[in-house]
This record gives sequence, structure tokens and C-alpha cells, in this order.
Amino acid sequence: MLKEKKSKWTILILAAALVCLSIFSMYQMLQNYSQQEVHDREELLAAVMWEITNEDSGLAKEAIDEITVIKAKAGIPPFNYDVAVNKKNGEQVLYSWKDEEKSAVQRIN
Repeated sequence: MLKEKKSKWTILILAAALVCLSIFSMYQMLQNYSQQEVHDREELLAAVMWEITNEDSGLAKEAIDEITVIKAKAGIPPFNYDVAVNKKNGEQVLYSWKDEEKSAVQRIN
């Protein structure tokens, strides 16, 4: 009888440890995924900012109201993010990566 109780407690403790380990692993995986998304967004935003500050971009800094990064509901990385430059006159200019190697950004509208 005492041996049965020990084996039940052992199984219960191992099951609880397995559940805790699974939860911790999922948390770590989501954390890593979130950090990669932040890195991808910041990389595109930095490239677009360099493009906008270029003299031939055609965008006057005074005309810009807001710059945001938009994530598409579909698409493959790195093309699932766009940068939207909203002008004060209501126009919106979109930028995205030109190719998979992220060599340059291009205006897509």
C-alpha cells in the first residue's frame, strides 16, 4: 500500500514537471518569435528611413504626418511587412523590400 502511494506521487510530480517544462518551452518559443518580428520590422523601417531622407525620394520631410509599419495577414517573409508613409494631405506611400536578400526597398504604390 505504501509503495502504491509513492508511485502515484512520483507519477504526479513527473506529470507536473512535464507540464511546467512544456509551458516554459512554449513561452521561450513565442518570445524568440516576437523578437524576430521586432527585428524584421525595425530593419525595414530603418531602410525606408534612409530611402526617405535621400534627396531624390520626392517626399518632403515637412509633408510627412506619420510613418508606420504594417504587417500583412498573408505573405512570406520578408515581404509580409510594409512601411506606410502618411502625408498631411491624406496620401499614403507604401514601401517594401525589393527582393528576398533585402538589398533595397522600393515604393510599391
